[in-house]
Amino acid sequence: MADGNNRGRTVERALDIVDYVSTVRSPVKLSQISRETGLHLATTQRLATTLVQRGYLRATDVGYTVGPSVLSLARAFTLQDRLSVVSFPVLQGLTDATGLTSSIYVRTGNTRVLTCRVEAPHPMRYQLPIGHRLELTRGSGKVLLAFLPAADYEEALAGFSTQTLADGREQTPADLEREVESIRRQGFYLSVSERHHGAVSLAAPIRTPEGDVSGAVNIVAHDDTLSGDEMMKLRPQLMSAARSISEQM
Repeated sequence: MADGNNRGRTVERALDIVDYVSTVRSPVKLSQISRETGLHLATTQRLATTLVQRGYLRATDVGYTVGPSVLSLARAFTLQDRLSVVSFPVLQGLTDATGLTSSIYVRTGNTRVLTCRVEAPHPMRYQLPIGHRLELTRGSGKVLLAFLPAADYEEALAGFSTQTLADGREQTPADLEREVESIRRQGFYLSVSERHHGAVSLAAPIRTPEGDVSGAVNIVAHDDTLSGDEMMKLRPQLMSAARSISEQM
């Protein structure tokens, strides 16, 4: 049992390293990986060496980056993930119907990851790449947050304090709780200037046959082309897309 626990802990530490390196945009030194993951420097070096050998990290003269083996995993995910496979044609139809970029987000830990996207004919000035990781406490992330099991919900908000949104509004924990309750009642969320100033998005949950929320589908525009009220007029199309994906899961 002890050997099994040790192996499990080793795997967890290795994944912590890959997770951290994947969040930075430039090569990161071993000492920084050690500091950010809370691992002893010798342990970090041993695991990093193994990860380099397996292609999950790449060692350069100035530090470590994610290695090419991660691309194989990403490719396998797009081919094997039922939600991604089912969602893509539905997103194509949603974008055709609304003229807006449509996306799928799934929760991983206390964050959300963009797993599928269809760009609008005239996309937003900022574009997120597939695999981009974002918080649960802004925008479409709140839809995923709202339907978490109680224990996961408490963990996701542990340490959450007042945050300043992109338009300068202050959002307190009480504000967030009220929004979460509204999402649970209404089944959708309209976000205005939370992550990016001027961005307007509408999101709805995707459910498994058992009723659990497995992801969120959203559409997004800029407020110089579509106001919040105008976005709400597209809610029937969004909800129809969410139902279509859910029914195929």
